[in-house]
Amino acid sequence: MSLNLQSSFPRLYCITLEVKDVADNVRQARRFVLYDNSSFIETWKEKHFRFDSASAASNFLWQTHYSDICLSLNDFFINRFYLNNNLLNPIDPDPNVLMSGIYEQTHDPLSVNGTPNVHGIIKYYVSWKLNNYSFTTERLIPNFKYQSFCTKLNVTDGQTYTFNIRSVDIVNNTYTESRSLHIDRSPPFIFNMTLKKGSAVFVHNSTDLSKMQMTFDALDLHSGLRTIKWVFGLVDASTELSQGYLAVGQTQNVRF
Repeated sequence: MSLNLQSSFPRLYCITLEVKDVADNVRQARRFVLYDNSSFIETWKEKHFRFDSASAASNFLWQTHYSDICLSLNDFFINRFYLNNNLLNPIDPDPNVLMSGIYEQTHDPLSVNGTPNVHGIIKYYVSWKLNNYSFTTERLIPNFKYQSFCTKLNVTDGQTYTFNIRSVDIVNNTYTESRSLHIDRSPPFIFNMTLKKGSAVFVHNSTDLSKMQMTFDALDLHSGLRTIKWVFGLVDASTELSQGYLAVGQTQNVRF
């Protein structure tokens, strides 16, 4: 028997087989068929695919510790048709016939009990590479419905890891996206810091104080400098008299 299944959008079909013997005993079985030649995987732009182990202050691009690298998908990959249509939910039993065991479709995919999925996605694969080296072999992400993955790597400052996530939906469509993570746990360096007027490190009046000049060098070997903040105050009273920010990579005069 051949069936010509055609539709302009995905449909879930049920095929029921009934066998009757001479004594009029009846046995029925059924199987499900998903017809889909139009749906596809896309990304949900309002959701995130990011490294939760990275610093939020760096927009999740820099990891400032040497613990596990963890990423989350949070509904980032979707097949929008299955997001809006429940074809993969549990299927009601036939009201007229009790089918069980081998006569009912109880195995995945398209089980009568429903097909585990995340908006049509049924599995994710992950691979990664360090700096400009080759990617590792893909591995299946366990417990895919949690949409997260963690791994322990031998991370050090200055490294960049790129992770590929390949999503696969119920009809074997695939979609891959990548994210990169930079490692930097070490704080910046500050050296050659001086505060003086000419060769003196003391002043006698407010006029001399306004002529004091602070010089220093600061650098960060891995992520670079983002901000430089200065505070001027009294040591004995722990009082801040003035404060401000300096532009990174520029010289700036500050009057106290």
